[in-house]
Amino acid sequence: MESFIPTMARHNESFLVAVTWLVVACVAPSCGQSVNPPHSPLDVIIDRFDVTDAILRDGLSTLSLKQVPGLHLGFEEIIRERIQDDPRSLTPHFSLHLQNKTVREILAALCDADKRYVWSEDASSVNVYPQQANAERPYLLNMHIRRIVVTEVPNANQAVTALSGFFPGQQIGYFPTGLGDNSYSSPWTATFDDLSVRQFVNRIAEHMGPQTSWVWEGGKGERGFLFLKGGFNTYRPVP
Repeated sequence: MESFIPTMARHNESFLVAVTWLVVACVAPSCGQSVNPPHSPLDVIIDRFDVTDAILRDGLSTLSLKQVPGLHLGFEEIIRERIQDDPRSLTPHFSLHLQNKTVREILAALCDADKRYVWSEDASSVNVYPQQANAERPYLLNMHIRRIVVTEVPNANQAVTALSGFFPGQQIGYFPTGLGDNSYSSPWTATFDDLSVRQFVNRIAEHMGPQTSWVWEGGKGERGFLFLKGGFNTYRPVP
């Protein structure tokens, strides 16, 4: 494993009304139950979402930094020929100015702005990845794992190293922890059966905390994962 830098009758009527109120009273908070179940992070409404002259990574970074409770976001960039290539020169630019939209609607708008990408849900994670990934063979994040074990790993970087023995023909790296916190509260041991690499990486990131991000990025031969608690920053040139 390498380390490198770089989106569910009148009296009878009166009786029925009384019964209705009785039922309502019994499901109210005073009865120890919640009237409104917790919303999915995808249903959280963002007051304002603005990106100008942006690429998809900029938009997803902006969304991740909104600190939506329970949002676990994974982004797979289209891998460049060389890690040194500027993604802003290779990627469609767009501007979005949205008000009172849900996270779900924002994800749809972002993928509509760059139609090379799609998004999907996996348990408590949201993944944004290249549309061509479903046709590309082999595509690492789609590959299947029968069983994988992590033992006493202190952080997400060390957890992802478990992949190296499964796909010897694939170059897999990770970006150093100096770019942000990806540690676990205590050493983590877990076993997973019958899942894709993408699902495994989601589980790695979800275990970091209540809101996390991961990015798969880089160039051919220099690809890596970036794991962060909270949101992730984009790379934009200084004006």
